[in-house]
Amino acid sequence: MSPTHPRHPPAPPAPTRREWLRCLSLFGLTLVSVFFSYGWWWGGGDPLADGEAAWGSAQFALGLMGILGAHEAGHYIVARRHGMDQTLPFFIPFPLAFGTLGAIIRLRTPPRTRSALLEMGAAGPLAGFAVAIVVLALGLADTTPHAMPELTLPWPPPAPEEPGWFVAVLNAVLEPIVGIFGEPEPGFPLTIMANPPLMDGLGWLVLGAPPGRYDELSPLGLAGWAGCFLTAMNLLPIGQLDGGHVLRAIAPRLANRVAVVGLVVVAVGGWFLWEGWTVWAFLLWMMGAWRGLPAAALAPPSLRAKVVAGFILATFIACFMPAPIELERVPFEELRFRTPDGAPISPDEVRNWWESSEQAG
Repeated sequence: MSPTHPRHPPAPPAPTRREWLRCLSLFGLTLVSVFFSYGWWWGGGDPLADGEAAWGSAQFALGLMGILGAHEAGHYIVARRHGMDQTLPFFIPFPLAFGTLGAIIRLRTPPRTRSALLEMGAAGPLAGFAVAIVVLALGLADTTPHAMPELTLPWPPPAPEEPGWFVAVLNAVLEPIVGIFGEPEPGFPLTIMANPPLMDGLGWLVLGAPPGRYDELSPLGLAGWAGCFLTAMNLLPIGQLDGGHVLRAIAPRLANRVAVVGLVVVAVGGWFLWEGWTVWAFLLWMMGAWRGLPAAALAPPSLRAKVVAGFILATFIACFMPAPIELERVPFEELRFRTPDGAPISPDEVRNWWESSEQAG
């Protein structure tokens, strides 16, 4: 017989003023980190000195933090409705890539039923996905088409500096190892971002066709892409990821085997699809996050929870990209370069600068 629980469990205690202050402070720090990460890493400008760069950074930061905030709010609100005591979200600033490592919520009390576990785990991705649809649809309208790659570079670039002792020693150690794999392919390294199925579908509605391989996404468009990317990574059916919570609520005994196999598959995927999968698998293993919450003895999920699981599967399919990021070496002659002011730069000039920089490094 399945254990019974009250239809309306007692409400957990409200967060303290100190907890709210910590949550909002971390949210603000993460917002600032995302703002500057876009301006310096993706926008190619200085958001402190360039008004256009600052506006692009603000759009990206508000779009991505809107998705992330909705995700965490979905978890928090639904968990409380099921009587689970938990912390407010801990947002994590990270001044590289997209400027954040997401956020975490720590449960103080375990879920009472598998329906509670499933709906708590699903609420975050579904809420974030809903906001990502809006952000992506608004951002795609400002996509800049390019038949061939076009890059903005600060020009003239600063003169290459002599590497410090640490970099020199590291290069000396790595050079024979890298030599085993042969010389790097010639050309300029270009980061290509794949289209999630959602972007393809919205592209047909907004642009009349999906964004092309070399098209330039607007700040909001990139924020929507990042939201899809993070949602898909979090919905892998492994351990304490949201996808792992959903699978464990549906099939708790199967979930353990899927978590182990899934961790191995993700790690191996880094060799064939995208190196980041191996890093993600390593982090999950190091943190012990591949082990899920105990749920086998809890009451089985309701019909409503199973319907929610179907929406989660559809969300994962809409966001998942087997190889989300690809590094392509493009011959300099096939690239267009311009300064932040729009002035063209000769490919030969860029090649000479790039080769001298590689030799200096």
